[in-house]
Amino acid sequence: MSTYILDGGLSTQLEAQGVDLSLHPTLWTAGLLSSSAGRAQLSRAHQAYVAAGCDVILSASYQTSPSLDPVSAGFSLSLALAARDAAGGGGPKALPGPRAFASLGPWGATQADGSEYTGKYPAEATEEFLLSFHRERLALLLGSCALPPDGLAFETVPSLPELSAILQLLAGDPLAAWVTFSSPDGAHLCDGTPFSAAFALCAASFAADEERYLGLNCVHPSCVAPFLDVLLPLARAAPGAIRGVAVYPNNGGTWNAGARKWEDAEEGEGFGALAREWRDRVLAEGLDFVVGGCCSTDAAHIRRLKQSLS
Repeated sequence: MSTYILDGGLSTQLEAQGVDLSLHPTLWTAGLLSSSAGRAQLSRAHQAYVAAGCDVILSASYQTSPSLDPVSAGFSLSLALAARDAAGGGGPKALPGPRAFASLGPWGATQADGSEYTGKYPAEATEEFLLSFHRERLALLLGSCALPPDGLAFETVPSLPELSAILQLLAGDPLAAWVTFSSPDGAHLCDGTPFSAAFALCAASFAADEERYLGLNCVHPSCVAPFLDVLLPLARAAPGAIRGVAVYPNNGGTWNAGARKWEDAEEGEGFGALAREWRDRVLAEGLDFVVGGCCSTDAAHIRRLKQSLS
């Protein structure tokens, strides 16, 4: 059983570097992919997280959609892979250096309306529609980059239909992968589905020899302990269903979709002390633990998190 440090919010690190992301209200960080200056800032952000001690970094593809041009889509993976390679990473996780995962946000993230935090999708966003979206977007990303990522990160999944679509796409895929959910309380997806039902769907889909993780991202840190209260007994009752747990909360606060900003984020040392408790609970179950930060966390937060867990 091992602990792996994930990076923090790519947007937050970019803002710390002086980037004005309000210029890209729909594509957000992916909006930087179309210019050499933007790509240079993304590379700098990836490098900052590697320097902070990350074992896994995520590509700038969270809000990409099938409509993004292939050249820009390819840059999202190639920039993360270049940062990984410069640090001597890649390949099986036993090797030194970081791994680079493709960040794959939910359909709601491409709508720029905050629906990834509510699960309130329009009627036309059926499971079949969502499967088509995720399949086309993944094909675009993988097909536009010469090398594959080390894994896939399906993030901020707010609803059971979207989870079902993702699991169909993941079936039999040899790449490492995780699914992390958005949640209002740590016990339910944003659409009200109990995590027990989500776990049952995942356990029925994942194969024992696959590297699969379940977790939370972009939630308040207080949601993680209730999530572990639900997940760990279920994982204990279904040994081998998952390889580990991935959690990367925000630093507190609420996303204001209209103003396109995080409000009331907490200051100070972040959630390092809580992360030690989460780690100990997960490792005690014989599972790997991936921990990092999401929105309102930057490389400085991740450096402190790593020090807290050392």
